[in-house]
Amino acid sequence: MKYRTILLMAILVILLSACSSSATEPTEIKQNRDSCDNCNMGIAELESAAQLILKSGEPVLFDDIGCMTQYIQTENPEYDAAFVHDYLSREWISFETSSFIQNGHIESPMSYGIAAFESLEKAEEFQKKTEVQRIRKMRF
Repeated sequence: MKYRTILLMAILVILLSACSSSATEPTEIKQNRDSCDNCNMGIAELESAAQLILKSGEPVLFDDIGCMTQYIQTENPEYDAAFVHDYLSREWISFETSSFIQNGHIESPMSYGIAAFESLEKAEEFQKKTEVQRIRKMRF
């Protein structure tokens, strides 16, 4: 009986910890099948995509970083995580800790011209190489 109680408690702890973990990883975006939750365009360029993971665990997908920033400003959603693609590596990085460059010469699906970098140093290095004018540290 004592072992059964311990076993049940261990199973309960495992189940509760699995259910309460917050989303810390970006969700997979299905190219040309998923649509932007801001502008409703299909997501064709995965390296330009961005996403929020809401407190409910639901992902909110965007075809452009600019669409995500506009959505955050207008909808003020409660979210656990936000992800963008690093302009150089094309890997998912945290939106919150990224540095951004905005310039009309940076191509993006909705022409916001925003590029994300994993660090301010990499953004500054890119700026020097390409003579892009503005670097922004965005906070929402």
